[in-house]
Amino acid sequence: MNIAYVVAECRPSTDEENYADINIGDDSYVFCSIEPVPDTGDWQKNIEAAILIGIDIERTRPNHRHITLHAQSILKLCKGIQGIAQD
Repeated sequence: MNIAYVVAECRPSTDEENYADINIGDDSYVFCSIEPVPDTGDWQKNIEAAILIGIDIERTRPNHRHITLHAQSILKLCKGIQGIAQD
């Protein structure tokens, strides 16, 4: 089984207060910080919250500079940021 991974740099945004930037190669995406949410029974909302909470963790640990995501996960994440509907 071949599994591709992407290493993305995540850090506090230099442009927006209370936001985080994630950089993948030459591309940069901006994320908003959110508070943790309880399990809503809606797996898509739970995954979105988990991603954003993970980014918050990166922001609070400045010595922990990288997160690693499966290539398919990062593709879905980037499409979601751009407003593209997911299957």
